Amino acid sequence: MLNNMMVVLLSLVLLCSTELLSQDSKNDLFAQLRKRYGNMNSLEVKFIGVEPISGMKGTLKAMRSGKYMLELSDRKIISDGHTIWNYQPSRKNVTINEIKNRPSNSLDIVLFNFLYNYQPKEIQEYTIGNTVHHGLELIPKNGKSVLGIKSLTMYVKKGSSEIKRISAMDGNQKQVWEVESLTINGGLKDAHFTFTPPKDAEIIDMR
Repeated sequence: MLNNMMVVLLSLVLLCSTELLSQDSKNDLFAQLRKRYGNMNSLEVKFIGVEPISGMKGTLKAMRSGKYMLELSDRKIISDGHTIWNYQPSRKNVTINEIKNRPSNSLDIVLFNFLYNYQPKEIQEYTIGNTVHHGLELIPKNGKSVLGIKSLTMYVKKGSSEIKRISAMDGNQKQVWEVESLTINGGLKDAHFTFTPPKDAEIIDMR
């Protein structure tokens, strides 16, 4: 009987210890992310889409003010914060629109806001390729959806604070990006986010 009680007590101690370690680990990792990325005013990201479009490569340059330039294999999308140009070289056309709103799960919006609007929920280990990563799940601070995103998971290489993968749950849709490189505060200027259509391009003005 005594042995059974000892086993139960030992199990409870181990369970509580594991929960405390997990609690400390998720808070520690979140603090590391805050220290590394908390002062972002601009960013440059090279990424590969995992979901819903696998293998889509792209480069994103963005400023906290809302200016951005997204380069994909078939197009270039530039915004100066007021006007957006969608240039498709293969079709030799440029569509021009006035900005009214942006998808809440846009990669730059996610990165600029996750440290301020979200809090850590849990941390787990994942193997991506042959490398072990910590996946830190974040949820809105007030328990309600922020920017339309119900939860975020930031994946960092174990022992590091460098973000290698991002998963965002927007309603029932999941967006996942593999981060090849992420540079912050690299000296981007407003001039990076203007666009002059090529002379031979058809202009489709939707403003």
